[in-house]
Amino acid sequence: MSSIKAICEEHRALEARAAQLLRIVGSPVADPAAVTALRWGMAQALVDHCAHEEREVYALLFASGDDPAIAVAGRFRADHDALARRFAGYVAAWPIARIAREWEVFRSDTAELVIEIKRRITAEEAELHPHYERLADRRAAA
Repeated sequence: MSSIKAICEEHRALEARAAQLLRIVGSPVADPAAVTALRWGMAQALVDHCAHEEREVYALLFASGDDPAIAVAGRFRADHDALARRFAGYVAAWPIARIAREWEVFRSDTAELVIEIKRRITAEEAELHPHYERLADRRAAA
């Protein structure tokens, strides 16, 4: 399986987890235990996915010498770092007791975070992955 295909499959899995999280927080009744379990699984999936992207996508793009690819990769890596900090801050800011106590605020914060994750996935696939595919094809043809 190509690296980019595997990365896209990871995106689909992350989107499925995000949708599940939104279903849970869509309830007017707080369910902090369900949120916490799913959120930790999502955090691990994000860490694993980002490490995979770093090894496969960013490594190829930064080593390519291709200025447009390097510029896009640099922008996406910086955005990735910001999103990773945002997710870590979200987890730290929302322990179980606070989730139960401030369910409505938590629901809103969660929805905003999911929008950020979806935006990131869409942008990666539209802007970053084409550079990877182009350079991987070039490398395979050489």
